[in-house]
Amino acid sequence: MNIDLRDKVVVVTGSSKGIGKELIKAFAKEGSQIVINYFQSEEAANQLYNQIIKHNKKCIRIKADVTNQADVDHLCSETISTFGRIDVLVNNAGICDDNLIQLMPEEQWRRVIDVNLTGTFLCCRAFSKIMIRQGFGSIINISSLKGQGGCEGQTNYSASKAGLIGFTKSLAKELGMYNISVNALCPGFIVTDLNRHNDEKRKIAMEKSLMSIDNSLHDLLNFILFLSSDRLLGVSGQVFNIDSRCK
Repeated sequence: MNIDLRDKVVVVTGSSKGIGKELIKAFAKEGSQIVINYFQSEEAANQLYNQIIKHNKKCIRIKADVTNQADVDHLCSETISTFGRIDVLVNNAGICDDNLIQLMPEEQWRRVIDVNLTGTFLCCRAFSKIMIRQGFGSIINISSLKGQGGCEGQTNYSASKAGLIGFTKSLAKELGMYNISVNALCPGFIVTDLNRHNDEKRKIAMEKSLMSIDNSLHDLLNFILFLSSDRLLGVSGQVFNIDSRCK
């Protein structure tokens, strides 16, 4: 089945590292026009950009803090001035900063909520204006299974990801009349810079998996590519668990 993504304009927030980096590489291989967004990891963003343009010249990098309105507006305006439209927005930027609630300062709570939830709100508000004028678009929010089941020591992270689920369902109802889909994905355990050295979490994830293989990253990338294509134009307001773990 052909899921032609050639020349689709795709913005992936927080895409200099981790899942975002792999998403950018996957869209680049499909011939999409892509925007690498970064904030603090400029060197990593430059390395990714230099890697991508060797086989896909339709790529730009934009520094923007997704928690800052002016930066988000810059991200949006630069995308449109370069490519003329936006087809797919993947809200991937996210952080975790774990602590027990009795030991968690307010700033530790707010920072995670700001990046993971408020950042998605600001990006959706800015880019959906363009999508409404276009009369089409796809928004994909990267949530987490922690937003459904919670996790001790991660009240801030779990709350932010649970908020994304409610946000996704509500925004889908607002934007559906403009042929804009909004969906959320909850990946299984995927090794990233946030959890690379947490062998215990990886062990627990594999013990609960119904499958003997770990294909979480490739499954997530393939699902996002398919969801970004014109093969699923009528799917919106859904939360997809890309995982095989049993609770």
